[in-house]
Amino acid sequence: MPLKLDHIGFVVENIIKVKELFGTIGLDTGTEAVVNPLQKVSASFVNVGERDDIYIELLEPVSDDSPISNFLQKRGGGLHHLCFEVDDIEKATHELNAKGFRMVVPPEDCTAYDENLKRECQDSTKIAFFIISKGILIELIEKGR
Repeated sequence: MPLKLDHIGFVVENIIKVKELFGTIGLDTGTEAVVNPLQKVSASFVNVGERDDIYIELLEPVSDDSPISNFLQKRGGGLHHLCFEVDDIEKATHELNAKGFRMVVPPEDCTAYDENLKRECQDSTKIAFFIISKGILIELIEKGR
């Protein structure tokens, strides 16, 4: 299962303030924030790669029952997950399950990713989340084509 780093997710209290801070140190100011209603988060992607291929994803909860609200309250935000692109999310999910890793979010559509990065595709992007070790959360992403 070849993996390619797609983005590094950070939970923040305020996306706009962090994007402004990134701008002061010369980073891209990122995409407009888009709400993912399934994950109950608002997300913006800041390009840190050479060819728009590696991003920092800034995540802000949009409700108290967002999966990241508790993370923000307890830790004050920070590094949340590493996201790796896979060609076949179903196959990759089965492989990680077979290796004993705990799936916390099964594969689901993530049209917000496509909308955020202005990707036009027939099939929507799919994501899944796994805990691979204590405190290490990874996201798998199969980009829509």
